[in-house]
Amino acid sequence: MLNHLLALPACPRFFPYATLASRIPWPVAARLAPLNVVPESLRSMVDSPAALIRLAYRLFYLPLVQGEALLNLAAAAARDVLIVDFKCAERNLELPSAWLAACLRGARQAQSSPFMRAGGLEGMVHRLQFTVSDRCTLLGGAAVMLRISALR
Repeated sequence: MLNHLLALPACPRFFPYATLASRIPWPVAARLAPLNVVPESLRSMVDSPAALIRLAYRLFYLPLVQGEALLNLAAAAARDVLIVDFKCAERNLELPSAWLAACLRGARQAQSSPFMRAGGLEGMVHRLQFTVSDRCTLLGGAAVMLRISALR
């Protein structure tokens, strides 16, 4: 797991991360929790896990192996993890927002990214067998906030 996280790629160049991250409706009690902690810091937290860690739009652009390794490491470093990232449209009403989000992620690879082909954030959480204790749809159905517990 550690080898996959040695060199995480940077967020896509024109992705409006700051704008989207500022509009996330984090629960009031979570607003002071660490946000997008780097893997080295997460590793140092494993022995004495934090109560909560937040990840926002950190998984969609990573290769699947790296994204899964990062999520596993975050879950080991905290009792709960709040994750916000893109998801697949679940019904027709969510398709316009999903298409707009695809443009945000990058027009040339938006629909065919491995992350989205593998089910987006909810697909990743399902594959890793995390328990979801809370779910909130964002961006008109194009993104989701999940609270996962370190206990599977």
